[in-house]
This record gives sequence, C-alpha cells and structure tokens, in this order.
Amino acid sequence: MTNFLRSSALITTTLLLVACGGSSSSIDTGNTELNIAATEVIDNTIIPAATRFQQQSQNLVTESESFCTTGNITADNLANLKQQWINTNLAWYELLPYRFGPLVNSELLPTYTFIDSYRLRGTDYIASVRTKIDSLLAVSDTLSESTFSSLSFQFVGLLALEVSIFEDAANQSSDTADIVNEYLTNPRKCEVLTGYATELTRRANIIQQGWTTNYRDTHKSYRDLVVDNQLEAVLDDETGDSAIKKITVSVQEYYDYLANRDITLDAAQLSGSIWLALDSALKNTEELLAGTEATELSLNLIMTNNRFEQTVTDVQANIETMRTALDDENTVDMESAARILDGNFKREIPDALDINLGLNFSDGD
Repeated sequence: MTNFLRSSALITTTLLLVACGGSSSSIDTGNTELNIAATEVIDNTIIPAATRFQQQSQNLVTESESFCTTGNITADNLANLKQQWINTNLAWYELLPYRFGPLVNSELLPTYTFIDSYRLRGTDYIASVRTKIDSLLAVSDTLSESTFSSLSFQFVGLLALEVSIFEDAANQSSDTADIVNEYLTNPRKCEVLTGYATELTRRANIIQQGWTTNYRDTHKSYRDLVVDNQLEAVLDDETGDSAIKKITVSVQEYYDYLANRDITLDAAQLSGSIWLALDSALKNTEELLAGTEATELSLNLIMTNNRFEQTVTDVQANIETMRTALDDENTVDMESAARILDGNFKREIPDALDINLGLNFSDGD
C-alpha cells in the first residue's frame, strides 16, 4: 500500500471510530489528519496524564491522612508517604510539558504555578516555603482549607509537600527519626501536611475537569473546545491556534526550559527524584510521537507518510541520547540533549508535519 493510501485508510478508519463513539466530540469528515492525530494525542496521552496526576494527588491526601492517624506516625509509614510524594511528582512531570489550556487557565494566576512554582521562571522557593511552614506551625490560628487555598503560589504545591515530608521544620534535618519525632510532638505539623495535600488535589481536580468536563466555567471541556476550534468563539481571551500547534509549541517550550534552567540542581532535591521525574516526561514525549495501542494515526506516521522518515529516526535517536544522560545523571549532557529536542520541536517536527508555528519561541520568561 502506498503512503497516500495508507494515510487515507487510517483517516477513514479514525473517522469511522469517531462516528461510532470513539470520541466525546463529533469530528466532521472535513477534518484534517493533523487534527485527528492531535485529538488522539489529547485522548490517549494528555487526558490520561491529567487523570493520573489527579489520582496520585488524591492518593497523597489518603496517605497523609493515614500517616497522621493515631499510632501510624512511624518510620515505615513515613517511607510510604515519601514514596507517594515521588509517585505524585512523576505523574506531574508526565503532564508538565502540556503547559496550555487547563494548566494555565488564567494568565494572571496560572494554575500550574500553584503546583510547580519552579516552572514559572526557574526560581527555587525552598527558603520561602520553609519560612511559611515555620509560621504556620508557630501560630495558634485554626488551619482550614481556605488557609492553604489563599496562599501565594510560591508557598504551596509539590515543593511545600516535599519540604513537609522529607525534612523536619525545626532543624531542616532529613533524618527519619527527626521527621517522625516532629510529627509526634507537634500535631499541627499534620494539619499543615494534610492542608497542603488537599490544596494540591483541588488544583489537580481543576486541571483534570478542565480537560474533560468544564473549562473555565464554560461547561464544555477544553478537549472539545480546542478540537472543534471553538475556543475563541466561547472565550474572548483565548487564541484560536490549532490543537496540534498548541501541543507542539508547549512541548518545545518544555525542552527549552530544561536546557536553560538548573532543574537538576534545584528541583526535587530533598526527595532525590528529579532524574526519575525527567525520565517520566521523556517517556511521555515518546508516546506523544509514536502513539499508544489505541492510536490510529500517530504523529510519527504522519511524518513518515510525508516522506520525513529521517526526521522520525533522528528524533528517536535524540530521545535515546536524552535517556542516556538521565540514566547517567549527567546534567551537562541532559541540557545538551534537551536543547537538541527543543530544536526538533521548533523546526524539524513542524516541517515534517507541515505546520507553521510562527516566530515566537520564548518560554514566557
């Protein structure tokens, strides 16, 4: 079968699947293969990542509440709590490259900053978080959900939870016995922990629901709005860029971010899990391009059908180079590989997909 016939057959198959209920939003027969592929990326990769982050965040609430139950504040249970934080952070890094739509939600107070304050401009807020935790422990005011939902972005999120779980506030000790003892002798520390975890889950719910059911109180999912090209019609301050352009630019910005920030020196340091987190994001990039078992029309297939087989091969080789750098925990090589992937998503991949991204490739810094 020729490339043209193969592509046409896949598009027809995809449209039939959609017509039979394979998607929550109708796609007319005039839709382009790029929008079909982007829809599959959203359905098979982005939304599942948002759902995993929501689930892991909820698991962190459950684990925190269990740990804080009388008799459960032990070294073994602290180890379980630490592992759940790591699991939640890994899920976050699967979603982090898609910094648009529900992750932003508002240009004034972007949702993602309340989860990952470092992503905004590469500022390490750990000292600020420690000071805030000290103040929350020192006062006698009742701590409620509103206490945490009203805090500025740099005082909440995954970093605040990491500091709460991986060290004691009194001496910034990472010794397990010291951390356990602080929770035992200061019950307010548990209120801080569960307050932070509940607030994280609230934000995770906003993101997941934004993608699937209700984006910015429109009672429409961001998925449907962007796939059906309705964003500008429904929301005056949204851009009408295609779904494939939004996805490609966002992933390009993520690799630009890795290349230009000291993330391996600043992020997830108390947990020692930054390399695992970066690997989680890299696996997601592979899935973005190659698709999943449910994918009918992947980006790699479109590039191949457009006779850019070499681009597919080269990008995969660059992903493997990045993976080696992560396995070796080599910051210099990681940043170099990220810079190459940044270029791939800026030039080679858009060329192979025949899309125009425009000239502004800043990371918003």
